[in-house]
Amino acid sequence: MEFSIVVPVYNEESSLTLLQEQLHEVMEKTGSEYEVIYVDDDSKDSSLNVLEGLKKGGYPEIRIISLKEHKGQSVALFAGFKSLKGKWVITLDADLQNPPGEISELLKFKNDYDFITGIRRRRRDSLLRKASSRIAQLFRQAVLGDTTTDTGCALRMFKRDVIDSVCFFDNFHRFFTFLVRAKGFRIKEVYVKHGPRKFGKSKYGTLERAMAGLFDLFGVFWLMKRSIDYEIKHKC
Repeated sequence: MEFSIVVPVYNEESSLTLLQEQLHEVMEKTGSEYEVIYVDDDSKDSSLNVLEGLKKGGYPEIRIISLKEHKGQSVALFAGFKSLKGKWVITLDADLQNPPGEISELLKFKNDYDFITGIRRRRRDSLLRKASSRIAQLFRQAVLGDTTTDTGCALRMFKRDVIDSVCFFDNFHRFFTFLVRAKGFRIKEVYVKHGPRKFGKSKYGTLERAMAGLFDLFGVFWLMKRSIDYEIKHKC
């Protein structure tokens, strides 16, 4: 199988049908075998029922993983990573702020890079959220030397080998590109469209995101200083 698309889902009942229709349209054009793995993060609405209906209603490429307890985006992504079959992995959010059609922009660089990640063009978020993201970016640059342009863009495509090389932890998604770059993979950042939120609401408050990000920042700093890294010169 060529592609595995992993989509974390939490209370997204209103967007899932349109999301799947658009994913099906763009992936069918590739002519490659693919799967769409929806990881339901213990949604409190009817998201799981909608997904099951879509799977039975003509989208056999759908696979569903349902978590017993709500664990957050990183855990949902990791659960999807552990069960995928594709050579390439694509991730995006379920709220349609990452238009599935933009996957075609990432595919253009598939032959030359290991990890392709989006930069949200004309980001459709509040000024407060944009400002908090910018401050967090400056902290990451100062502490880690992280040069990632947009760490908050969930639209990514990468080789399956990445999963075996990166150390995963809760909230890793905020540092994913940095962790991959630290392992020496070839990375390409690509401008992609960012749509307004039409369904549901943000799952995290600005202060909550800022505090979690600051805590994780120093955790990643410690991790990088203590990680085991070596190359074998000779074996006999």
